[in-house]
Amino acid sequence: MVANERVARPRDREAVEIGLVRDAYRFIEDVQEGRRHDFDDAYGDWFDERFELLPPPSYPEGAQVFRGRSGLKRWIAVTREIWDEWRLKAERFLVAGDQVVVLVRVIAEGHLSGVRLERETAHIWDIADNRVTRCEVFLDRSEALRTVEAAS
Repeated sequence: MVANERVARPRDREAVEIGLVRDAYRFIEDVQEGRRHDFDDAYGDWFDERFELLPPPSYPEGAQVFRGRSGLKRWIAVTREIWDEWRLKAERFLVAGDQVVVLVRVIAEGHLSGVRLERETAHIWDIADNRVTRCEVFLDRSEALRTVEAAS
């Protein structure tokens, strides 16, 4: 080992993974809110080209998988169309191997209905090669935690 070379400790790796997921949330929010206009150029900074977003079947988007760059862009567009307000408030990050579970509070207001929604959810983010590869959304936080536990 070279004298200046550092071996990544588990805590360091966890911090990097949490930082990556935080940045992915920030990127999505900034695009949704019109604060970023470089989606295509910046996408690869956080997302793998094979990224998959899996919202629950009961979401207004229905049971579908949003794949890759075009899929995430389409999901953002659908979200803007359905909701006047759509905020994700990350409340807690839990690292389990190459996955990060995020306990999220969704705050939204329907575009046509005006209905306000506040809901506790969980997202499981998969990470490979310092990029997020998948995000599965759970309406039941306990189910998300059981899913990660079963995969361990």
